[in-house]
Amino acid sequence: MNILVFADSHGRNIAMAAAVEREKPDAVIHLGDYADDARELERLFPMLPVYWVRGNNDYEPDVAQYAVITPDNLPIYITHGHKERVSMLACGILPQRAREEGCSVALYGHTHRMLLERIDGVLVCNPGSISLPRGGPASYARLTIENAQLRAVTLLDEDGGLIRRDKFRQ
Repeated sequence: MNILVFADSHGRNIAMAAAVEREKPDAVIHLGDYADDARELERLFPMLPVYWVRGNNDYEPDVAQYAVITPDNLPIYITHGHKERVSMLACGILPQRAREEGCSVALYGHTHRMLLERIDGVLVCNPGSISLPRGGPASYARLTIENAQLRAVTLLDEDGGLIRRDKFRQ
């Protein structure tokens, strides 16, 4: 199963739609700013499961601040990150919250900067921003999940070019 992860699109949907067309994922995750962009992906790709959470620039009370999703039975904590006090330099309380929710993978946005590292036993990933990056190219992530195990996380630029790929064996 391949899942594309976007964050901080801020109303600029063209690169997301192009990535979905190019990669044909099994699902998409949008980590906030703007939730309407996730709704637009649902409209453009009605058969594609789209998961999303509310960012600090989203004001729809019906959209969750965080969620635990289970694609291929792998629990993943998704959030925008502002409530977990993520910053340019630290992941705040995100790893703790993910562990409390029974997740060993946590995805967030908010900082517009890519990050992929293991913190306190939790694999933490920020795909960067697909439209307004800070400190790097416009970017997104691809998760590869197989038999309830995360097999790889790939960070890609907006055209699908490889930035980083980490593989996992369990």
